[in-house]
Amino acid sequence: MKAAVVSARTKFPGKRFTLISSLLALVLLCQPTLILVTHGQGRTQPIQRAAKKTAKMTADQRVAHVLSRLTFGARPGDFERVKTMGVEAFIAQQLDPDSFDAGPVIARLRRLPTLGMATPVIIEQYTPPKPAAAPSPTPDNSPAVAPKLVAQNAPASPNAGMPAMQNEMQMEAKKEESGRKPGTTGENTEAGRTAALPAAPKPPPKNPQMVVTELQRAKLLRAVYSERQLYEMMVDFWENHFNIFANKDDDRYLLTSYDRDTIRPFAMGRFRDLLGATAHSPAMLFYLDNWRSSVRRPYPATKDKPAGVDGGLNENYARELMELHTLGVDGGYTQQDVQEVARCFSGWTIQKPNEQGLFLYRPGLHDDGEKVVLGHKILPGGGIADGERVLDILATHPATARFIVTKLARRFISDEPPPPVIDRAAAVFLKTDGSIRETLRAILTSPEFFSPTAYRAKMRSPFEYVAAAMRALSAETDADRPVLDAIARMGQPVFGRITPDGYADRADQWLSSGAMVARFNFAGALAANRIRGTKIDVVQLLSGVDEAKKDTVAARFILLTVSGDVSVGTRSVLEKILRSEVPVNQTAPVSNPAANVSVGFDAKTTSQTSPAPYIAELVTLLIGSPEFQQR
Repeated sequence: MKAAVVSARTKFPGKRFTLISSLLALVLLCQPTLILVTHGQGRTQPIQRAAKKTAKMTADQRVAHVLSRLTFGARPGDFERVKTMGVEAFIAQQLDPDSFDAGPVIARLRRLPTLGMATPVIIEQYTPPKPAAAPSPTPDNSPAVAPKLVAQNAPASPNAGMPAMQNEMQMEAKKEESGRKPGTTGENTEAGRTAALPAAPKPPPKNPQMVVTELQRAKLLRAVYSERQLYEMMVDFWENHFNIFANKDDDRYLLTSYDRDTIRPFAMGRFRDLLGATAHSPAMLFYLDNWRSSVRRPYPATKDKPAGVDGGLNENYARELMELHTLGVDGGYTQQDVQEVARCFSGWTIQKPNEQGLFLYRPGLHDDGEKVVLGHKILPGGGIADGERVLDILATHPATARFIVTKLARRFISDEPPPPVIDRAAAVFLKTDGSIRETLRAILTSPEFFSPTAYRAKMRSPFEYVAAAMRALSAETDADRPVLDAIARMGQPVFGRITPDGYADRADQWLSSGAMVARFNFAGALAANRIRGTKIDVVQLLSGVDEAKKDTVAARFILLTVSGDVSVGTRSVLEKILRSEVPVNQTAPVSNPAANVSVGFDAKTTSQTSPAPYIAELVTLLIGSPEFQQR
């Protein structure tokens, strides 16, 4: 705890900021671990709210609840809008994503060119050039030539992933500074200034990390700005359920199509269609090594090589297909089933992963013998249909229905969802041929969803937390590396889960002290406009409110961030801020900028963009509070 408080003190300058930082660190680090207690059948509930629970949610709580569960977070005005239209109408609207205009968010995504590129084009354009071999020494053994040639063709540096526009902007700033230096030749003439400027730099070589970064940025931009919030939450859910690690070799090129062509078209359709799309996805086949799986093929001896066997089955995809994608670890399958399923998917491969990256079925690599999967006989000679038959069996299995519904109920209700809602939703899943939309409807309109024990019973993941903060404060963001790196420091790199199980959807996944400090740092940087590429407009947020009236300002931000509902502990810290004697318009002093910067954030901002210190403190506290971190 002491180390955490010291860390927090380095983020804000001035004695008053040190005091508030210590208080906020205590709120962040103590409350999340203390407010959660076992309640009922394993569900976690805030201590402060235990005595206030009633037989049902109030009308305002129902509104706040659906906004926190069906969206990444409420924006200014959303609470009033949903209250007017009605909770039931809002749920129905979000279950129909095609009813929304996607134009505004599409306009933001146009800045990310790789999102619309076919996989072969991405591979062609974003494969780094191979470094040229160093030339032989010159006859006079001069050391000056060869190193220069090698340097020009060296591999991209760690900063090569920086967007070209950012590099150009930095170079332009240097040019302007050089042009203003006294004594520069031709300083007072246009021709002289042009002659004095260095040549325009070449943009950094394209590389696959740029592709991954654009996909990460698109995911956050959609979460923050899309009107189709439930749809985006379901895309996030399925990409975590069918997890792929972005930086596994060629998956850096293949993941864009996975998001665009595999997950998004089926996120609220039929589960069987989604399952089939993932099974055919080159990204999935590469990640779980099925593209190398084939029947063993003997070859004869030659004069240079003895007889042997090529190929062999790889069981990785077959095992994860049943354990993680459909039946669940206790779904009733055996190791024999894993082997049989692997045989069924032999020959499902990729056409040149590092050149074309497209799905390909090779009959010559397929095991065409008879198989038995979960008691179902699959006749010989089926070819590619063997894998399709397995997908049919798994998609309609009762264990799959319960496994998928349990994960959905955990996402939308509580870490330990009530069994009755699982029973009912699983029946809907089976009755509707795996309709994701109707299964969701059964969960979101259930009595368990609106039970008082479900109110603020979920902990926001780092990605959800950042998106919610941006939405609550109407932030304008480019979703670039400073924000993405902040999410990673909280413990959830976007598309960065190495193992195929995806990130756990439970509170204890995110409650480490380091993750809490990272959240606090982000909240402070966002509140003070210290995140490069991201800004909040306090004047707009406080439209019609006198900044000199601290109580009124606090009430506005409490409404924007936590729907007006804060705990005793959070309110006590708020009162310390409001009782401060510091003038409202005084900006925070920066005695040592280098020591007062959170990793990845700007050390200081201009007076035009920095809110008054007490406002920044209020926003930091509220965004960092347990109430905001819960949903």
